[in-house]
Amino acid sequence: MATQELLIRPGTRRTRVLRTGSGDFRRPPGRPRPVIAPGVATAAACRPRRMSGGVQLALVGLLTFIACLGLAAVNGLSSAGSEPVPTGVATVQAQDGETLPQLAHRVVPNSSVDEVVERIVTLNHLGDRALHAGQPLQVPA
Repeated sequence: MATQELLIRPGTRRTRVLRTGSGDFRRPPGRPRPVIAPGVATAAACRPRRMSGGVQLALVGLLTFIACLGLAAVNGLSSAGSEPVPTGVATVQAQDGETLPQLAHRVVPNSSVDEVVERIVTLNHLGDRALHAGQPLQVPA
């Protein structure tokens, strides 16, 4: 069997690879020999298995659907306890050190605090949102 010497990567470190006459390359000196024995996994059996494109697409679709259901559930839970802001009006006095969100929660506890605050600002034409102790305010009731 005749061998030929091939040079790999000219201009860099010279590496010699022996090639037999049939065209296949021999194992380099540092590489371990492949083991072919009963009970020993081959290289093909050790690599990760790939899913087909249809299975991957179905899995991505299922995960997206589950994520959308989770977001819808969180959104439903956050707005489940809030009632609409009442349309009636009552007059109350602000307490010492009370803020608009605290007043809104005290007056209409089951509604959205942000919506009640906006309604109080609109009813009382408040430019700044500062409250003073004893200040009469019209609030939704």
